[in-house]
Amino acid sequence: MWTQNCFFVALLLLTVATSFIEAHGHQHWWDLGFQKARVEVRNELEGERELRVHCRSGDDDLGLRVLKPHNFFSWKFRPNLWRTTQFYCAMDWGEGRVHLFDIYIWRRDYARCGNCLWIVKQSGPCFYDMGNRAYDFCYPWNPGSLMKLH
Repeated sequence: MWTQNCFFVALLLLTVATSFIEAHGHQHWWDLGFQKARVEVRNELEGERELRVHCRSGDDDLGLRVLKPHNFFSWKFRPNLWRTTQFYCAMDWGEGRVHLFDIYIWRRDYARCGNCLWIVKQSGPCFYDMGNRAYDFCYPWNPGSLMKLH
């Protein structure tokens, strides 16, 4: 009798958990707590230059994009279970150098943005602060990332 009751309680809990997961738009149990993130990269280079951007993570290569002035591209993803999701982008604008930047780092960005908006300037990328409604957080390019093209 006790075994039968435990089985029914476990079945009930599994049914409730499955309903909760489906009701909240998740497909898998491991999606819980990890909302999809969206990253947007916008070309705001001075001099109306085109920006070449190639972003990737350890799992995904988003390919090369050429952004005209004031245009952007974006993508969505779900951070991984291990909290190590990281995307970096190689960028250039025809000066013979490639600039690298970690456009999404889980430990830096997960809590502050579900929608990460970045503008790219020659001096480096700037993050949009939703609270101040301004691109307040500007970062330098990754150290040692200014590689010359041959």
